[in-house]
Order: sequence, then C-alpha cells, then structure tokens
Amino acid sequence: MVTKALLKLADYTASGIGSVAGPMLAAWRADKEAQARRISARGEADSLMIIAEGQANSMQTIAAAQASTQEVLAASNLSMQGELSIAETVAQRIEFQESKRQQNIVSVVQQAAAELGDKDVPDDETDHDWAARFFGEVQDVSSEIMQSLWAKILAGQVERKGSTSLLTVSILRNLDQSTAELFERICSMSISLESDIDSRVPSLGGNAATNALAKYGLDFGYLNALNEHGLIISEYNSWKDYKICIGMPMPSDPSRTMRLPFKYAGQYWILEPVGGRDMRAEFRLSGVAFTRSGRELLRVVQIQHVEEYTRDLQEYFGTQGLKMTPVPTGEGHSL
Repeated sequence: MVTKALLKLADYTASGIGSVAGPMLAAWRADKEAQARRISARGEADSLMIIAEGQANSMQTIAAAQASTQEVLAASNLSMQGELSIAETVAQRIEFQESKRQQNIVSVVQQAAAELGDKDVPDDETDHDWAARFFGEVQDVSSEIMQSLWAKILAGQVERKGSTSLLTVSILRNLDQSTAELFERICSMSISLESDIDSRVPSLGGNAATNALAKYGLDFGYLNALNEHGLIISEYNSWKDYKICIGMPMPSDPSRTMRLPFKYAGQYWILEPVGGRDMRAEFRLSGVAFTRSGRELLRVVQIQHVEEYTRDLQEYFGTQGLKMTPVPTGEGHSL
C-alpha cells in the first residue's frame, strides 16, 4: 500500500516533536516556578512581621522587633528580587532557545515537504525511535546549509524507511559547516555502484595517502578530517574490482554480457574496453572509499561539477584501455 508523502511526513513530525515537546514547555514552567518563589518569599516575610509584633511587650521591645523585622524584610526582598531577576533571565533565555529550536524544526520540515512534493510513498509504520533521535538533534541546527542536508535526510526517510541509519544521524549532528563543505567536494568527485555496493574517489593511479588528490583540494589533512567524522574509511587507497562496469557473463546466458553502470557527477556511465583490452579481466580501482554513513549522506549532497577531475578521470580510464560512456539510467545493460 502507498500513501501521500506529506501525510507520512506529518506522522514522522508528530512522532518526533513529541520527544522534544517537554523542553519546549520549559519557559512556561520557569515562569510558574518564579511565581511560586515570589509567593513563598513574601509569605516568609509576612510571618516574620507577625511574630515580631506578637512578641512586643513594650514600646522598646516593639521598636526593636520592628527594626529587626524591617531588616529581615529588606534582606528577604533583596533575596526575592535577586531570585526573581535570575529566574526571569533564565526564563527569557529558555524561551528564546525553545523558540529558536521550534523555528529550526519548522524550517527543516518545510524544506522536506518541498522535497517530497506530491509523491506517493510506502504506507509502512513510522520509525518512532528514528523520529525521536532525528528531531532531538535537528532542533539545534540553525545553519541554512546544514538544515538543507537535514531536510533531505528526513525526506529520504519518508520515501524509504531505513534509508539513513541512526549512526549517520549522529554523525551529521557533529558535522560543522566547513567539514560539510569539504564532504560536498569529495562527493562531487566520487563514483558509486548502485545498491550501495561501493562509493569512492579514484586516486587516478596514485595514492591518496601521499597526496595524490591534493591538486583537487583533498590533501592528507582534509582526508583525516573526513575520516575522523566517520565519512571515509581509514585506508585511503583501498581498491574495489569494477569489472562489472566493463562487463560480466550473465549467469542465465554466459554468451551474453551484463554491465552495471556507475554514477558520477549525477550521470550514469559504463566503461567500454578500447584498444583490445580483455573486458573480462579484473579491474582494480583504488582510491578513497566512503563508509556506510558516507554513502548514505552522499545521496543527499548537492553535487558540483569538478571539471579538472572529470577530465583527469577520463584520461586515467583511457590509460587502462577503457572509455567512459554515458547511459540513460542506472539499470544494467546487456550485450
């Protein structure tokens, strides 16, 4: 069964906001507690006055008692005023903070709604634990760039439950804007096999650990930053066999060849052998591989065209007897 995406978004929002509604009532609670302290302070002062007046047996005793009571009242009022001033400051701060949090949530939900539009999505059960974690984290995200990422994550979860893990949500929460921009750059240079099999930035015959990608803005220090945030694996020159993009025999008919496209710069590509290359030979593609969380976030990052890297990537494939050829979709192609 399917349902409208916006209805499912409403389910996630209702579930998630329920988990953070308590803190949003803090301003109201602080105001009521301040009133209670005011009543308590005034009551204690009045009681002291009554006691002093009741113990007066002479004018001198009354005067002394009144003087003592006035001192207590003054001290009590000073204390009360101090408490009220602090309470009011805290209440105002909490009210501002919760108002800001509410604005953050509204902004992200509105952007997610724009992403989803009039789509239909599976009518499955809302993941309440995921919603609680997501909205608990996103309420403190005020950067417009970061809110855009969070909105796409929320929209993706509505479209396909489980598309983003709780680990990735935690990683995104700790991602500052400069690292997010760096991650956007590495995503823009990445190639990906479908079904989350692999995503990496080829080091073009060099070794990224020794700055083979420095000319494209990905030197060793930047790679370390991405690794520390859990977005790329620590082996900066791991490899994956991309023979499937060149061609492999179909299990049902070995005389036919199946190619699985990879995605680069928003376009699907296959690798065509040229110059007599054996299309069935292993093709190890080395480079910087993404973690699972990195692959999940890759799906929502805005890809920018890096023309210099694109040119060098095509030239590298050429040195391997391969040609990058665009194809219309990410579906497998048979020969």
